[in-house]
Amino acid sequence: MASSPSSPTILLFLLLSAATLFSLLTTPASATNRLNAGQSLGPGQSLTQGPYLFIMQPDCNLVLYDNIKAVWATGTNGRAFSCVLKMQTDGNLVIYSGSRVIWASNTNRQIGNYYLLLQRDRNVVIYDSANNAIWATGTNVGNAAVVIIPHSNGTAAASGAAQNKMKELHP
Repeated sequence: MASSPSSPTILLFLLLSAATLFSLLTTPASATNRLNAGQSLGPGQSLTQGPYLFIMQPDCNLVLYDNIKAVWATGTNGRAFSCVLKMQTDGNLVIYSGSRVIWASNTNRQIGNYYLLLQRDRNVVIYDSANNAIWATGTNVGNAAVVIIPHSNGTAAASGAAQNKMKELHP
């Protein structure tokens, strides 16, 4: 006569199955090229898109690489240590060392669902919840004919109509 599974065995199986299903349902579906409001990159962490790497380096410099060539950087290397890049819920992209601001995109607005995107055209862009571009590195490659407004912090922004088509006019 075959023995049937005991109650503790069945209970354990059900609990493990429920836990596995719950973890699959609650795991955030985030792309490796996107940083959502409230998320951050610590030292050595990065976003990637094909040959492009947007990395918060251990020396506190935020750098965009095309293969191994740096094409954009905040120039904050050596200014602090243990820096963290945060995409804030107010739309501001900020490098912090502890509570001290090392660099910012100066795009703070009202609270919303902003996100930073490393795009296929190599441009790094902050979008608002309506998918309007509010800031960009201006590092895109390919055909684009949009006016970029340079900021004093070495970054650039374009109108919402520009969204995915950025061109840096001031080298």
